[in-house]
Amino acid sequence: MRAKLAAAAAALAIALTPGVAHAADNGEWSVSPTPPASPGPAPRQYFFLESAPGTSVQDSVRVANLADQPRVFRMYGADAYNTPRDGGFGLRTQDQQQTDIGAWTQVGAVTVNVPARTQVDIPFVITVPANASPGDHVGGIVAMEEQPGATTKQGGVDVTVRRAVAARVYLRVSGPAVPGLSVTGVRLSHATPWLPSTVDGGWACVVTNTGNLHLPPKITVTVTGLFGHAVRQRTAVPQVDLLPGARTELSGTVDGVWPFDIVTTRVTAVADGGVTSSATDRTFVVSWPVAGLLIAGVIVLIWYRRRRAKAVKAVPRRRLSEPVAAG
Repeated sequence: MRAKLAAAAAALAIALTPGVAHAADNGEWSVSPTPPASPGPAPRQYFFLESAPGTSVQDSVRVANLADQPRVFRMYGADAYNTPRDGGFGLRTQDQQQTDIGAWTQVGAVTVNVPARTQVDIPFVITVPANASPGDHVGGIVAMEEQPGATTKQGGVDVTVRRAVAARVYLRVSGPAVPGLSVTGVRLSHATPWLPSTVDGGWACVVTNTGNLHLPPKITVTVTGLFGHAVRQRTAVPQVDLLPGARTELSGTVDGVWPFDIVTTRVTAVADGGVTSSATDRTFVVSWPVAGLLIAGVIVLIWYRRRRAKAVKAVPRRRLSEPVAAG
């Protein structure tokens, strides 16, 4: 159980380590593409590689020890994935099955000892199978500490954590490039409006990369109510880097929904090259307690008017006498 928890913690560390500036780091060590030996283009933030099926590509990764003591790292390649709830970028742990970049990558050193305040460059080779599908294949080169360097509490028990940092790898296998996006399942949930006041709500949708290229689409969400009144968004719209075939659910919160409203929610995803998809949902919002009071008021008003009309009919009318003709 301890090993499983440690592995899970390591996976979380990888998933949450973004590429900042030109290296991914956790403050103690960093992992980045090795910069060119001679002056040239700016240092790479990620690996962007190309290869044909049945061939291989070579490169080098730089591991920098930012601490005051030496560290030993375990190096390996890993497959990437998008988390199903928010589309976050994650990498498989070493003990998980690798089927793509992780399985194709051979790092020059399984373990590497990096002295304090120094850096080393480690070569690696990615061998693309002859039957590899065309398009983008995404993963990472991971440097995980050989010995657990931190502890955390889970369920009241101290759990050791092996942290990891990775440099992303975007490998494009030659062949037909087919980008595609799909937005589905747009819906709006809302609180029960018990009083005649605005209420909070939440939107959600499913965004799927239906093509074979990784896409970082610009996602916009527009929410309007009856007569076009604006419904305010309380959270920022998530922006994701979707891997081929990835399917993730995105969500956010809004306020300003009327107790009687027709709310239109439209989600649009647009990527480079004119790839776009959108979906719309309309939600009817009814405050049943307020509606009940209004209906009761209408019933009372109708009853009052009918009773008053009957009372008027019941009052006897005095008949005027006919005039007498003069003789």
